[in-house]
Amino acid sequence: MFQDMQGIVFRCLLVLTLFLMSACGSTPEKVLPVETGPSWSTIKKINTTNGMITLMDPADLAHHQHDPSNWYLYDFAIRDDLKTGRFAAVLTGKPGTFNVRLTFQDLTEAEQAAAGPQAKLRLRVINHRLLLTGGETWPSIAQSYKKYAHDPRWIGFENGDYGVIITALNPESGLTDYVFQLTKLSDMTVVKHAPAMPQLVYGSQAAVVGLNADGFAFDEQCRDMPGKATWIPLARRTMPIPGAIETVEIPRSLHGWAMDEKRAGRNPELPLVLARDPGVGTFGFYVKHSEWTPEQLRGEGQAYVSTLIRCAVEITGVVPEPNSFKLQLKSIPTAADRLPAAKKQQLVKEFDHWVRVSNDPAWRFKSAKIRRTNNDADLILGVLGYLNLSVKESESLIPLSNAVRVDYLLERLGTPMGQ
Repeated sequence: MFQDMQGIVFRCLLVLTLFLMSACGSTPEKVLPVETGPSWSTIKKINTTNGMITLMDPADLAHHQHDPSNWYLYDFAIRDDLKTGRFAAVLTGKPGTFNVRLTFQDLTEAEQAAAGPQAKLRLRVINHRLLLTGGETWPSIAQSYKKYAHDPRWIGFENGDYGVIITALNPESGLTDYVFQLTKLSDMTVVKHAPAMPQLVYGSQAAVVGLNADGFAFDEQCRDMPGKATWIPLARRTMPIPGAIETVEIPRSLHGWAMDEKRAGRNPELPLVLARDPGVGTFGFYVKHSEWTPEQLRGEGQAYVSTLIRCAVEITGVVPEPNSFKLQLKSIPTAADRLPAAKKQQLVKEFDHWVRVSNDPAWRFKSAKIRRTNNDADLILGVLGYLNLSVKESESLIPLSNAVRVDYLLERLGTPMGQ
């Protein structure tokens, strides 16, 4: 009996240990050798589809877990990360394969002769290791910071502060494409770091991307709208934003037709209207999609495409067809009236308060992006998108002026949790 109890206890402890190990996103499978000494150097081949090379510990950026997938391209989002040395990264200007040398050494004579633009960054190692990749490891709402915890590309480093100089080299030199020079420091604050994400392309001046990045900008396209378009049910519960890139659910039958057109060498451009109800006098959203792939199908269900919501529309007529509805349309461009400065400031202030008290883990990013939005109509649409109003509620705002929309939003933001 005692031996049986021992076995049960042992199995429980084993399960608990394995659970704790799997839950720790920054725990490697094995202890890595720590790279030390002034002569250390290694060359890695980096494949990137993002046009980026990064040296970081994703766990040290876990506070961005609920931010959009491109948060690192906004200076207001990475300001604190640059200041505290949570990553070293460079934009290469294009995707591809790059050879990167990491070293504690100075540039060699050959590298000095081939050296192009440079950037300086701070870097702090807190988990004895860093991951060198092609920019795919940023934590975001789309990807957990734990995903790469056991990736074979980790490199061991002593914990502490470093200064990093990133240098782009002449691609015709026969040397590596980039050099990351790391210098161990007692305090990284002596490094004057790049003000935003550095972009280093040989033959061009050193630049940064995202400095003073704007907030929302919706590219609405209401011109050249056809007289009729095919109706598809609006499956989502929140309103698409006119002028934004959104994921749209397409019936499998329409996706099949588009793929057949593509295979036949014909233009599969398909004018569509997303609407809850295809009735005269109701509102919808115009889409004209032309890029179709088999990967857009998900299992036995619908197809999902990323496409521009070109414009809000009013349905002025319904033309039934054997297998669908054709809807006659009238475009409803976003209102262009300008807000008084005081009213605009009030909306920004009320939204900032609302998103702070709503316990939204991405409130810092959302608040900053709203504050950076200059266009009045884009500001209102951005707030609407973040409030996640129902489609039915949002539709009532489509034909209204910006001034009336703001009054509605201010009242809405003043209620507990936007309800």
